[in-house]
Amino acid sequence: MAKMPISAATRLTTCLFGLIFVSSGFAEELAKPLVLKPGRAIAFAISIADGKATVSTSRMGKLGALEAVDGEIVVGMTPRGKDDYSQLVIVEKLAQPIDFLATAHVDKIVIDEREICGRLGAPFEQRIAGNSWSVVLREFSLGAGNCK
Repeated sequence: MAKMPISAATRLTTCLFGLIFVSSGFAEELAKPLVLKPGRAIAFAISIADGKATVSTSRMGKLGALEAVDGEIVVGMTPRGKDDYSQLVIVEKLAQPIDFLATAHVDKIVIDEREICGRLGAPFEQRIAGNSWSVVLREFSLGAGNCK
């Protein structure tokens, strides 16, 4: 069987697709989203520098059993209620309120998204679609101060 020559354009295209594939995998690994499941809670530290909020360490636990320490936010998700919604229970122990997005997914399909307006001092709740498999927390920013 004769070998077919590979053109320079084919080699270049293959290399570029390989680089895109590898670099996108590294980017995903470096910026892992915070994923929450019903009945669970996640605590994560937030650092504020130059007016930007950055998530650092996180830890998982059972809903109601995970406590926020200074510099952390705890977000818990209740199991689906009779109205087909879950509640996100949020506690912020920070110097400034932090706003973020919570996106409910079934597999890779987005079924609900809520803007969470940060509040300090007391736990607060936000309802979100309860038939989701997971909720991704993302786009953290300093609170705008316009909570209702």
